[in-house]
This record gives sequence, C-alpha cells and structure tokens, in this order.
Amino acid sequence: MTWLITIVAGLVGVPRPLAGIIAWATIAVAVSGAVWGGYELIKHWGADEVRAEIEKDNQDAIRKGIEASRSFVDCNNAGGLWDFRRQRCSSPAGSDR
Repeated sequence: MTWLITIVAGLVGVPRPLAGIIAWATIAVAVSGAVWGGYELIKHWGADEVRAEIEKDNQDAIRKGIEASRSFVDCNNAGGLWDFRRQRCSSPAGSDR
C-alpha cells in the first residue's frame, strides 16, 4: 500500500497523508462500485427469470382458455349441455315426452 501512496503523492504532488486518503478513497469507490454492479446484475437475472416464468404461465392460461372455449362451443353445437362445475360436456337431459 505504501508504494501506491508514494505513486499517488508523486503524480498528484500532494503530501503523503493526503495521498493516503486519496488512495483509500479510490479503493473504497472501486469496491463499492463492484458490489453495486454485482447487486444490479443479480437483481436483473432474478427479474428475468421471474418475467420468463410469468410469461410461460400467461401463455399456458391463454392456451387453456382457448381450448375450454372451443370445447364449450363444440359441446353446444353437438346438442350437449356444458357442465361448468366439471368443465366437460354432458349429454342433453332426456325429454319427458
């Protein structure tokens, strides 16, 4: 560390104690910048994973909704009755005649 202080003092032309303060401040800024950058990187990776999972869930829900609406329409077109509780087509009720 003394060699760094000597270099800073020689380049900037300040006394050694002030050069030590400048060197430690530079090290602190570099370390805090690296920590902050790492935090942001990890945060964005996590956000991307969550975003991808939500997108997949949305696509699955859309697909299931389309399939269910087609089943409902197909059931009605075939003359059946859609059972909403069981999510399936039932045959029409028998006639009293």
